[in-house]
Amino acid sequence: MMTKPLVRYSQKSVLIIEDFTEFARSLRGMMINMGSKKIDMVYCGEDAIQVCKEQKYDIILSDYNLGDGKDGQQVLEELHTFDLLKTNTMFVMVTAENTTEMVMGALEFQPDSYLTKPFNGHILKSRLDKGIYKKDILAPIAKLIRKKKWQLALDLCDETIEEHPKFRMACLRHKFLCLKRLKQYDKALELTTGIVNERPIPWAMLGVGEVFFAKQELERASDLFSDMINEFPMVLEAYDWQAKIQHLLGQPIEAQNTLIKAVQYSPKALKRQKSLGGLAEENNDFEIMSGAFRQAIKYGSNSAFASPDEFVKLTKSIGNQIKGNADVDKKKLINEVENVFKKLDNRFKEDPSTQFRSAVAHADFGSITNDEKTVEKYLTAANKFYEKIDSHIDANQSIEISESLKKLGQSELAESILEEAVEQHFDDPDFIKKAEKITSNKNLILNSKKTNQLNNKAIHLFSSGDFAGAIEYFKKATKIAGNNINIHLNHAQALLKRYQTEEKKAQYLEEAQQTLSEINRLSANDPRYERYSELSRLTQLMLQNQ
Repeated sequence: MMTKPLVRYSQKSVLIIEDFTEFARSLRGMMINMGSKKIDMVYCGEDAIQVCKEQKYDIILSDYNLGDGKDGQQVLEELHTFDLLKTNTMFVMVTAENTTEMVMGALEFQPDSYLTKPFNGHILKSRLDKGIYKKDILAPIAKLIRKKKWQLALDLCDETIEEHPKFRMACLRHKFLCLKRLKQYDKALELTTGIVNERPIPWAMLGVGEVFFAKQELERASDLFSDMINEFPMVLEAYDWQAKIQHLLGQPIEAQNTLIKAVQYSPKALKRQKSLGGLAEENNDFEIMSGAFRQAIKYGSNSAFASPDEFVKLTKSIGNQIKGNADVDKKKLINEVENVFKKLDNRFKEDPSTQFRSAVAHADFGSITNDEKTVEKYLTAANKFYEKIDSHIDANQSIEISESLKKLGQSELAESILEEAVEQHFDDPDFIKKAEKITSNKNLILNSKKTNQLNNKAIHLFSSGDFAGAIEYFKKATKIAGNNINIHLNHAQALLKRYQTEEKKAQYLEEAQQTLSEINRLSANDPRYERYSELSRLTQLMLQNQ
């Protein structure tokens, strides 16, 4: 039998996140007794995120309750999302609380271990020894997955199972992810159903449902997640999947009710609250909508994932409550909305796009309450903010803003926003349907459909290796949608491919440089920015080597 190696804590860097000074010192003492030499301590979530940006730790011990700022759950979520943890970092959540809300919230973001106060150094060391050993064994697989080397990771899973059968189930979970990413759905289904037939393990049951979903077998997936909710009511991912499928099956009310059950278990899940609010809006259930977005604002107050959406949506839901119910406390709701706008404008004061959206929503709310001064004030502000916007407005936001502006008699500005949005999102059929209902410019929709056809033809030619043909169709599409970022990026890529594979003519590189230079209003936060930067870098490199 293989002996578990001793953990050399003297070589492990440790971060302690704890707002109670005495307990932080106690944890530090426990780690020193284990041999740790590199120990940093911070006393709030915000500082924890900052130090993790500067260096990566081997062990993180974080209290759940960190005072008024970010809590341990939010810290863990941000560290995962922004890739601030090493593959084998051991994250331990520490808490004195044991409420269902806290436990469910913490487990949703899956710390590597969970310790309830009080505990001693022996318990901590035992938990760390086991966790670190497992992490180190699985780290090579996790690194390959991180690099999206799915097949290599898949092969290593089998090798690791043979060498370390104790970690078979963890390896099988990684193996399922790889099979799913490789779209080997039959093998993924065989793996997960095999596990479930042995024992109904929640992650494997989720996997079966995910494969059914990927194969478009929505009814089978729905039945699976329904059974899972009954058998494992605390596994909240099943509710999320079920709600998603119910919505796709045209059952928005059922989807809403599913998420209501989930948020009762774990109200701090910001994304789920926003999803619930969106479903309630679709169902015209403004009371549930208001409640969901209130919770999203409350629990997002210290989260990096808070957005203007929940603020604006709350003001709209309250506005609809005022319009549709004479019995509501109108004064109280108006005061609440004014406070929401203050929070929104303060939190996102550096973003002209959000300030513009807020001003339009504020004017819209003023029209509901028949406050003409408010309408005039914020329409004036909206026009000023619009001139300062240096990035494209999101598709759904464009619809929301344009609808409000039309109601407020600002049709010219509404059409301008729609034109820009249609140009950027011509390939989104759901968005185009919504835009078609609002715009009075019928040529706008016709041109979007024509652009989509040209772009699809160009992509097909590119995929088949006909780069010259693709370039010609991208040029035609550009003549209609001259500011579309995706078309310019596709056009530039086709030109570089033609240069690399056909004729090394400088004109192709010069044309690529020109089409990239025509991209404007692309912020560094846009997911397409990385592709833009890489194409620009390659173009310059090829030009230098001419």
